[in-house]
Amino acid sequence: MRRLAALAALALSLCACAGSTTAGAPRCLTGATPRVGRPAPDEMLALMRRERERAARAPSPLVRARILESLPGLFPDASDIVGEPRCREELGAENAAALRVDPLVFSRLLVARLRTVHDPRVLLPLAAGGEERATAYQLGPDEPGPAPPRSLVRHLALASLPASWLVNDQPAGRRLVLDRLREGADARELLLLHGAAAALLREAPSGDPARAQGDAGPSLLRAWLPDLARRLDGPADRVALELVLRRLADVGTHAARSGVGPEARALVERVLAARGELPLTQGLAGAARDLAEVARGALHDLDVPQRSPAGADLPPPRRDRFRVWADWLDAEPAGGEVPAADALARVRDLDGELAALRFSAPRCRVIEELGQWLPPDEASRRFDALVAPVLDGERVRLSTEALCRMRVALRLDGVDEARRVRLLLRLLSATPAQIGPRDTSGDEPRPALGAPLDEEPVGEVAARALARNLGWIDRHADLRAWLEAQALAPVPSGARAAERWSVLQPAFERVLALHASGGPEARPEAARAIVRAWMASIRAAEAQQQGADHAFAGEIASARLRALGEHGGRAGLADEVGAFLGERKDQRAAVIASYLLTL
Repeated sequence: MRRLAALAALALSLCACAGSTTAGAPRCLTGATPRVGRPAPDEMLALMRRERERAARAPSPLVRARILESLPGLFPDASDIVGEPRCREELGAENAAALRVDPLVFSRLLVARLRTVHDPRVLLPLAAGGEERATAYQLGPDEPGPAPPRSLVRHLALASLPASWLVNDQPAGRRLVLDRLREGADARELLLLHGAAAALLREAPSGDPARAQGDAGPSLLRAWLPDLARRLDGPADRVALELVLRRLADVGTHAARSGVGPEARALVERVLAARGELPLTQGLAGAARDLAEVARGALHDLDVPQRSPAGADLPPPRRDRFRVWADWLDAEPAGGEVPAADALARVRDLDGELAALRFSAPRCRVIEELGQWLPPDEASRRFDALVAPVLDGERVRLSTEALCRMRVALRLDGVDEARRVRLLLRLLSATPAQIGPRDTSGDEPRPALGAPLDEEPVGEVAARALARNLGWIDRHADLRAWLEAQALAPVPSGARAAERWSVLQPAFERVLALHASGGPEARPEAARAIVRAWMASIRAAEAQQQGADHAFAGEIASARLRALGEHGGRAGLADEVGAFLGERKDQRAAVIASYLLTL
């Protein structure tokens, strides 16, 4: 959510006309509480001002910083109104002024400002060397440490600058990115810049690619190939592994068109000859197989150059994947933990807001905040009350607020897993007849906006929650049984239903993996049934491909082709699956699946 808000804010900051705002727009952050004349946005603006006041009198820097980071989510979209308050611009100007101070006092409050400022004129100098102006990190009373390095200032600034703007619209940004990508050694920073690298690689080289060493893409690849070889022989490290996987996939996509095909092929074949078992992957569960799979995809792309330079997505990970945002940039920088008393005081404030607010948009924001602040014991005690408005006997209520409550309830880590799984299964298995009509009474009246006729929001919320918690499948037989039945069923034909099936595909594959594992819960006959059902579903998708009105059927078919290679041998169907894949040797997914079948 924070990244989407950042992109929206940057788009506004780069637009000279600033949308439909005017010089006479009311102040947003100071003075009287602004109003736009519509009840829902006005309620959101009033909530935002109260939250800003709470941040100012917060009991600790950590509480203050967390509230400030949530403020941009309370800026309503009133862009269709002349005189819309310029909330994002005002917050940006306020933060920018604080970031121009020299020296920069590096603290939790500075991190909050860096996460909410999106003015490229302020961010670019910080991205070029913000740590040079920053003090050492000053730990707050609720931060046990260790303190983050000063380089985090630079990295947070880089994270708020979209790659396309850096490389296309800003010469200084382009030079900065190229220098870092060619010469940088920090795997975290290089991962952060990988979007910019991908944008540069998509640029068409001028002249003869074999001699185009001055062009950005070819010069990057020439620098990457020896660096990749060094990292493959370096110590096992999950951050470096993530960088190698992304760059190896890009090498496959772009090497031939950039004139470095032979060198790239030698590197890829070395990985394949070792089956991914190289020093970089030693001791990292699943890493060697992930590396080998990406290398096989890269070899295919070298042999059969893709029409589009967009590049291939990485396959689903077996490894413990390093996530740039969740594991690093969005994490507490110094291990901060809000004391239970402060958290409960914050919860009481939010309870008061929820009792008074009328409209779904601000109520949802408060419910989401409650999910972030509830201590584990309190979350467990409140769980039933949180989900009670969602359920009506055997029926599930459908409204904007009900969907918010579902999302938050399923994310509450302090609640016993079994209680959340029961809720999840009820939402997943609800039939259309069991889901009530959509209640729009809490939504702002917008006659031009209606819900799609084929929407399946309840199932989609549940499917996305399960995708974040695949381990639940191993521990809950009733959930596993429901998924097994759905994995055997035909893929739904409607776009929304097929999209939900696409989100559920990793869960279906988890069931298949368990039954093919030979473990105590495994049922080999179930694994074989799923494998055969998926071969049938792929044939059906191929037969209907020309008449399909959405892309999800093809996405599911590609994912299932890969799963056949991953699990077909362990299910005892290597020959049958091998023959099936051999009939599709012109398809990239089938080629990679055939390779997986041999590992």
